[in-house]
Amino acid sequence: MKSLVFRNFIINALGILFSRILGLARDVLIALFLGAGLYSDIFFVALKMPAFFRRIFAEGAFGQAFLPNFVKAKKKGAFCISVLLQFGIVVFLLCVLVSFFSSFFTKIFAFGFDEKTIALASPLVAINFWYLFFIFIVTFLGAILNYHHKFFITSFSAALFNLAIVIAAFFVDKNTPEKTLYYFSYATVLSGVAQLILHIVVLYKNPVIKAMVLCVKLKRAKVKLGSFYSNFFHGVLGSSATQLSSLLDTCIASFLISGSISYLYYANRVFQLPLALFAIALTQVSFPKILRHLKSNQEALALNFMRKALWALSTLLLFATIVGIVFCVEISQLLFERGNFTKDDSVITAYVLSAYLIGLLPFGLQKLFSLWLYAKFKQKIAAIIAFKSLILSVFCSVALIFIIEDESLKVLAVAFASSLSAFYLLFANIKEFGFKQLIALISWRMVFLMILFLGFFTILLFEYKQFIVDILIGIFNETFR
Repeated sequence: MKSLVFRNFIINALGILFSRILGLARDVLIALFLGAGLYSDIFFVALKMPAFFRRIFAEGAFGQAFLPNFVKAKKKGAFCISVLLQFGIVVFLLCVLVSFFSSFFTKIFAFGFDEKTIALASPLVAINFWYLFFIFIVTFLGAILNYHHKFFITSFSAALFNLAIVIAAFFVDKNTPEKTLYYFSYATVLSGVAQLILHIVVLYKNPVIKAMVLCVKLKRAKVKLGSFYSNFFHGVLGSSATQLSSLLDTCIASFLISGSISYLYYANRVFQLPLALFAIALTQVSFPKILRHLKSNQEALALNFMRKALWALSTLLLFATIVGIVFCVEISQLLFERGNFTKDDSVITAYVLSAYLIGLLPFGLQKLFSLWLYAKFKQKIAAIIAFKSLILSVFCSVALIFIIEDESLKVLAVAFASSLSAFYLLFANIKEFGFKQLIALISWRMVFLMILFLGFFTILLFEYKQFIVDILIGIFNETFR
């Protein structure tokens, strides 16, 4: 069983890594063709809207509520059909609504945009939003795969989105940014279609899918979803708080200097690499295992698993934090500084990245501890914690913006406030998990040894920084020349 979990983690991490590498290639091309200014801000706002609802209705609240209730359901086929139909209709109607009133929704997501910018952005918002419909069905099918401990397809399929943007880049020119925006937007929607087709092919003979088809044929697809909806709506509160925080960051940045939304986006994309590769990959494979242990009244086994996951995740995230902060400027220059992306843009993006990385460890660890709440059907408590974190993040963002005098650096306030809220999220989740249980999971001898090793590792990085940079530049130039 241990080897199975490790294997699933490696497989999931490899799928995510492949997707993120393509994602970096995508962001390099976006920086090349759109830079960090008006057009890139418009595109990121257009992407932000489906991403916001996707993480609430698909990856967020839906995923957290679906799997525990799916495990409990006696008629799994009927349960899946009911959920798919009811949610599919709601998501479809939401896409139609946004298409007809795209200017209104664009104004909500980027309140600081002027009317001319809103007019440029709203058609792109209408196009990009249809990505949500396809990705919801993909998430639903991915949850079924996760139940069967098959993680690679879903983690890999996200690469199709990045690949679609990369392919679209071959048909555009950096001197025609408006045309580029439409090509990238249509590529986004088509990538959702491609991900859906991939999941349908993989799940064609899955027993759950067969049960769903049988329920439709026998007209026995009606089941009560009261418990599911209760968990889902509490999950919506929690997920919406997290996503509202991201939305408010974008909204606040729209009032700052042009390019601020883009600086946040580029820095956050780099920040998300270790977060996804380690924290998300590990928690995705951990959730089904923790659920099964708790369902079988084997809490001791679940806690032992948490101990091993906590140690592994802490180590990986701390290494990533140190490397990211030490090389933040070089990472920004290496990935983005070309075409319409200037040297000044690289420096500001690097500062924003450092501010995000301060919160990498707490962000990652809180994802692990929040699993305990979801596995014990405490979505309501998780929602309350998330909303308190949202309030803290907004308050700190606004306060720090007034403190920072340099207009070009005010965007740092948004990223640093996000990190501060991560520390609160971790503290609150640990409080619900139990401080005594946490202390029982920690080996203080290993903590002391890790501090010594990380200190030595940091000194070595600074000592050989230029040597490492020269090697990486050579590899990168050879790869992308």
